[in-house]
Amino acid sequence: MPNQARQSKLRTCANWLIPALLSLMPFARAEAQLSAPGVFVSRSVSGQFIVQSARASFGFPLVNLLQNDTNFVRLDPTLLTVSCERIKQILWRYLDAPSSWSGKIFLRLYPVNSADDAILIDSDHFSDGWQYRIALPNLIQRERYVRSIVRVLLLEIANRNAREHSAEIPTWLIEGLSREILESGERQIILAPPQMSDAGLRITALLVNARSASPLEQAHRELSVGTPLNFQQLSWPVPDPLTGEPSELYRSSSQVFVHQLLVLPGGCACMRALLEELPSYYNWQFAFQHAFRDIFQQPLDIEKWWSLQLVHFTGRELSENWPTEESWHKLDELVRSAVQIRIGTNDLPLQSEVTLQTIIRDWEPTRQTHALETKLRELQMLRPRLTRELIPLVDDYCRTIETYLQNLNHKASFLNLRKQAFRQRNVQQTLSLLDELDARRAALRPSDKENLPMQAESHPAFPP
Repeated sequence: MPNQARQSKLRTCANWLIPALLSLMPFARAEAQLSAPGVFVSRSVSGQFIVQSARASFGFPLVNLLQNDTNFVRLDPTLLTVSCERIKQILWRYLDAPSSWSGKIFLRLYPVNSADDAILIDSDHFSDGWQYRIALPNLIQRERYVRSIVRVLLLEIANRNAREHSAEIPTWLIEGLSREILESGERQIILAPPQMSDAGLRITALLVNARSASPLEQAHRELSVGTPLNFQQLSWPVPDPLTGEPSELYRSSSQVFVHQLLVLPGGCACMRALLEELPSYYNWQFAFQHAFRDIFQQPLDIEKWWSLQLVHFTGRELSENWPTEESWHKLDELVRSAVQIRIGTNDLPLQSEVTLQTIIRDWEPTRQTHALETKLRELQMLRPRLTRELIPLVDDYCRTIETYLQNLNHKASFLNLRKQAFRQRNVQQTLSLLDELDARRAALRPSDKENLPMQAESHPAFPP
């Protein structure tokens, strides 16, 4: 009897213990690789990044040259986790995303063999989510390193709700955000390990991304000389025949493309929606069209918008914004629409101006929709040139027009009387908001005294 009771207890324990162990097998496989003899393991403060590295080895003759090249960095396991966390925080800030994560990222450093060693990125889906693995040489070009971390972080965001297959991240998004982070002016993104000097002192080389006049300054120089890529060329990149990676012209075009998308009203939300919807499609173009449908109604709209962005971008100096007075007048002219009026059938058209309120109150829906959508795009293109004091006003104009158009095109299912009341309320609320914005615009108009050279310094138009 005692033996039978003992065997019964063993069977009972096995019934719940074996399934529990099987559920932990994915983590056991990952941790087993980290616990190999001679492997150094480091974990980031959030626990998302786990770095494993064998003893550092720099055997090939070009190592000494590469270590003196500021474009290369030697990756240390402990400092690498800090760098990854900082890149993640900057990326979240660009996307205006919440500070959360779900998939662990395992990084393995292997001894460098050449200046262009391969970088391997892999992902696995388990019952409780995704895990990611990156293999990096321990001496690597800075831009390749940041690009790899950005790519796997975008994968982690996109795959949080993925089940069947991993998301396809557009190349322009990876390249654009990587260049934005490198040119962002953030200090100490990449931490280099200390080295021993000839005198036996431990010296740390600090790689600092100094803030330039504009994070787009390098892209502006390259695109002003070379030919910027159109949307189709961004969508289907052609690798460089020597390196197999996108060209510098592609990276600069991608940076400007991503930057201009993110500064659109609602651009960050659309970009987050794009990442969330990528696993639902095998082609990222369909996810892009759906995520940005409120801004670009048709595929041709994005091509037109990008062409206009390139014209404005390469035709001016980025470090120069319009002065306060010129900024105000440009905005004032844009808000007031120019129209042609014919008094008689055979008379020449007369030039006149109408306000946004007149368009909304008097024009029929199809005509006013076209006019307001055009006005919205013009405001978005004007925004980067204005002084910062006028930016909130422009954003409020854009938000008011967007809300009105959404309600105007809203296909309600209730009765006609209620539909008419809804539309009338939409018109009245929008007219009231536009009146308030016009009053704010009038209050921000620079006075003549403020434009005089002798008084500009003592009586500025806006506080610094």
